[in-house]
Amino acid sequence: VYGFCERGGRSTLWEDLIFCASQFKHKPWVVLGDFNVTRYGHEHSRTSSVTKAMKDFNNAINVSELEDISASGFLYTWSNMRALGNWQWFKTLGDSYAAYHPPGISDHSPVSIQMRDKIPFKGRPFKFLNLWTEHENFLNMVRQVWMTNYQASPLIAIHLKLKNLKGLLKALGTRPDSKAKELRIQLHSVQKEILNEGETPSRLEKERLLRQDVGRMARWEEAYYKQKSRIQWLKEGDSNT
Repeated sequence: VYGFCERGGRSTLWEDLIFCASQFKHKPWVVLGDFNVTRYGHEHSRTSSVTKAMKDFNNAINVSELEDISASGFLYTWSNMRALGNWQWFKTLGDSYAAYHPPGISDHSPVSIQMRDKIPFKGRPFKFLNLWTEHENFLNMVRQVWMTNYQASPLIAIHLKLKNLKGLLKALGTRPDSKAKELRIQLHSVQKEILNEGETPSRLEKERLLRQDVGRMARWEEAYYKQKSRIQWLKEGDSNT
């Protein structure tokens, strides 16, 4: 944007900013350029007082819910250049910053928005679930992987064994709560059949087995949430909530 040098001429610009803010409130947007007015007295060398023009500018910024983007480079070049972003901008692109470049022969410093390089997502980090140790195939699985021979150094061999074991462990399932929910639905269904249609040896046997499965999976579910809560405490701290 470019703000007129005369205070009254900038009123249209402030109105436009407020209008844009109302239209794009739920989208990230940024406005940058020469506003021809500063926000704070310390930004100007000639005086530290807050003028009427500065109050108009700040009022428009507040109503528009804009804020200065973090900056680097030539910040004090008497060019009144700045970059402002709305709340959605900071929420989704908060790692961006305004770069003020050397003015050269101009009395303005070019300003650009720089996006920091984002680290590509490499998937969730592997977390060993304690409940896996209760699985009937756990020990055999570990034994089978550890007995595999690799033509490599001991350190590389251990790395390969752990990598292969990780894939097998993930196949056991990482969300026992989903399985527990499914088993409970099956148990309730069988119990409704017994209630509505009567007892039969097959139904009673099916209910007995489902009770065992639900009990085992409920213990796994509890262990899963217990371990998960502790991981969360380590990450965020325990506030006794």
